[in-house]
Amino acid sequence: MNDTAVLDIATRQALAEAWGLSPRARFEPLGNGLINRTLLMRDDGRERVLQCLNTRVFRDPDLLMRNCHVVTAHLGRERAASRYAYAVLELMPTLAGDPALVMQDGSWWRMYDHVPGTRTFQTADGPDMAYEAGRGFGAFVRALADLPSAVIGEVIPKFHDPVSRFESFRRALEADRAGRAGSCRGECEAASAFAGIVRDCQTLLARGLPWRITHNDCKLNNLLFDDRRRAVCVVDLDTVMPGSPLFDFGDMVRTMVSPVAEDSTDLAGVKVRREVFAALARGYVDGCGALLEPVERENLAFGARLITGVIGLRFLTDYLDGDRYFRVTHPEHNLERARNQLALFSALTEQSEALQALVPGTG
Repeated sequence: MNDTAVLDIATRQALAEAWGLSPRARFEPLGNGLINRTLLMRDDGRERVLQCLNTRVFRDPDLLMRNCHVVTAHLGRERAASRYAYAVLELMPTLAGDPALVMQDGSWWRMYDHVPGTRTFQTADGPDMAYEAGRGFGAFVRALADLPSAVIGEVIPKFHDPVSRFESFRRALEADRAGRAGSCRGECEAASAFAGIVRDCQTLLARGLPWRITHNDCKLNNLLFDDRRRAVCVVDLDTVMPGSPLFDFGDMVRTMVSPVAEDSTDLAGVKVRREVFAALARGYVDGCGALLEPVERENLAFGARLITGVIGLRFLTDYLDGDRYFRVTHPEHNLERARNQLALFSALTEQSEALQALVPGTG
């Protein structure tokens, strides 16, 4: 691929000056993220990961970068003390010592060291990979348990809050900014049933559901795997902030238990693979160790329904709002994602008791 198709000359020169890159540096797209723009940079045998932050989503990039520094530094100390067995992302400061490059156009660029010999996966092909993912994300939240929550800022307020997300959906439906409400009446009616989940979540919080520092975006492709398909590093730390392990487990379930991707239009293929759910639950409980309290462990299946419903609402809200948040490739992309997640939400609801019985210690 021609580098100028990836980066314009001015951006390339600014990056080279900031990090001391040679004229031989090459760039190519990396991953399938929906928010930030991510590139792999190769330069004289070195590999680095470059990201341009989406400042429409992350409106306080300075806070985001402080969070990333605090989290990676803490994980590094845990790893050095043999309390965390996974690799840790290393932020690469600019030559001036800054954590990121802020360009004249206001764009923010940062660089991470690249973990060699690793790759990502978009879907879990079986229980073994699901177990590895669950254990990796579980170990991550356990490693952050001793980090005071006050030092981590809320980069996206109410990110997984079902009350806020449901109200945003209702406002978007009423405003109908993009004139699309008429094309998704059935989906909007189905999404309205999420009000019951909102009430259940509020009940759990009233019962004392713990608030911890969590990842909040536990998709499979936010883990790096080695050539033996073992999880070796948690990536994409932008949403690490106070939350609940139910959120993290729920996101793993919604992105891994179905055999088809979250934007697949094959709704008949949207199913709950119980063996994958069971492996995720075993892995997550193992990774968390003694961290989880009974109210958390006993509601992991509810967390799966909660987050699947929240993400379905967010896709539908963004469709109604004119695709202002998630990156899309065609006009109905967010609507297709919403239909997919609503179908998965329905399947998880039908099987909720049987799925919770698969969680170790609660069956």
